Amino acid sequence: MGTVGITTSKAVFLPGLNGIRAIAALAVVISHVNGRLENFGLNKLPYWDLANYGVTMFFTLSGFLITYLLFKELEKTGAVSIKKFYLRRVFRIWPLYYFYLLLILAIVGYAAIGQKLFMYLAILPNFINTFSTYGLIAGGGTTVAATLLGHYWSLGVEEQFYSFWPWVVKKVKNILVFLVIFPIFFLGLKVLAKYLQLEPIQFLLHYTRFGCLVIGALGAYLFWQKSYILKYLKHPVVQLLPWLLLLLIAFNKFHLFSIIDHEIVAVFVVVLIINQISDYKPVISLENRVFDYLGRISYGIYVYNPLVIFLFYSVVKLYGGLPNHIVSYSLVFIGVILFNISAAHISYFTLERYFLRFKSKYTTVKSKASKREFDGKH
Repeated sequence: MGTVGITTSKAVFLPGLNGIRAIAALAVVISHVNGRLENFGLNKLPYWDLANYGVTMFFTLSGFLITYLLFKELEKTGAVSIKKFYLRRVFRIWPLYYFYLLLILAIVGYAAIGQKLFMYLAILPNFINTFSTYGLIAGGGTTVAATLLGHYWSLGVEEQFYSFWPWVVKKVKNILVFLVIFPIFFLGLKVLAKYLQLEPIQFLLHYTRFGCLVIGALGAYLFWQKSYILKYLKHPVVQLLPWLLLLLIAFNKFHLFSIIDHEIVAVFVVVLIINQISDYKPVISLENRVFDYLGRISYGIYVYNPLVIFLFYSVVKLYGGLPNHIVSYSLVFIGVILFNISAAHISYFTLERYFLRFKSKYTTVKSKASKREFDGKH
């Protein structure tokens, strides 16, 4: 089994990844809507608790893709430009991150966020959950502000991880050993924290899933090296396993070991990624126009979804809520998803893409998020 067919003379293109982004983003939106159904006057459904695992999919995919491109840069130039890497992250993540933060600040006011605003500005939102829960941080904070900014924790995890990751790829000589040892070490910390009943540490580690990012990075290394392990992933049964797992998650039927559930999901996401991007036709292909489009705007879908849900149920409340009927559920889920996609579309084509043009100037290895349009998203 080869893996050569994923590059072009101009740019690296990995098919199907936008499809994975689309699934992860929609999983988060659906889960967040389900968690807010009471605000619409409806009963919460006993399934579709997808948000946590949707974020894990994002982490794993990000760890895979960013690391693979760093390996390609090493392959091309013999080095990794740390400066260019950081500038690419700034132009990709920061414009929307700070725009949405300022938007929420304008809506709820400083008093609703309080001293926690500093942690949002410093891109440390994942620490807020732990510090607030265990009384380690002072300052205000309302339910509305927490609802509109609570999902920012995952963006903090990614930016913190990438603050040191290019140095690891550049400096660590035996990178394979590191990629294997790090997730084991991270899991060891989680097990130790639980055994010693160190709840704040457990909570912090839950909201700092570096292990999932490194599992994605390990998959990138194996793919880059064309490892013999990859040939075992081609079997149709193996290809279907990630889809079975996603189905179990969708109906809240997945739970093996609470400490390592997300790492298990990360491994299966790597299997899904490898089968999408390799040079054979996967059993289920995610390379299509709908998923391609949704994947390209998935960052906006993720960022704006709490605000769209909040605005949607605020309007509904003005009219006394909705009757507990299947039509109401359909209206809420479909309406929120469509408005969310609209907001993400506008954001991508008016805000994000403007900065992506600057980002492409600092790209050593060109990559294509879509074969339909080069936008430098990676």
